[in-house]
Amino acid sequence: MTVQTIDLPSLSPLSQGQALEASPRLAALAGVQTTLTVVAGHAHSTVGEILELKDGMLLQLSTPLNGAFDICLGTTVVARGQLVAVGEQFGIRVTEVAPGVGSE
Repeated sequence: MTVQTIDLPSLSPLSQGQALEASPRLAALAGVQTTLTVVAGHAHSTVGEILELKDGMLLQLSTPLNGAFDICLGTTVVARGQLVAVGEQFGIRVTEVAPGVGSE
């Protein structure tokens, strides 16, 4: 299996408790529902290897064990964070926000 490095834009960390301020133009969209996707990593494989998948097989992801997970809106990375447990579910603690998110 070949693992390839993915170049991602640098993100700026937020101070503890710091939130982004929405611009007046974006304020009108504040109530619009959307879905964020948290990406754990990427695995590269051939179609033949995918066709041979079986229960219990391992797919190695590109993200290191302590690496940040991408938080995406569509195909755009808007933030990164650490996976955490929230009761019986997963959550993600935001550690970096992409430049331009929340600005005009």
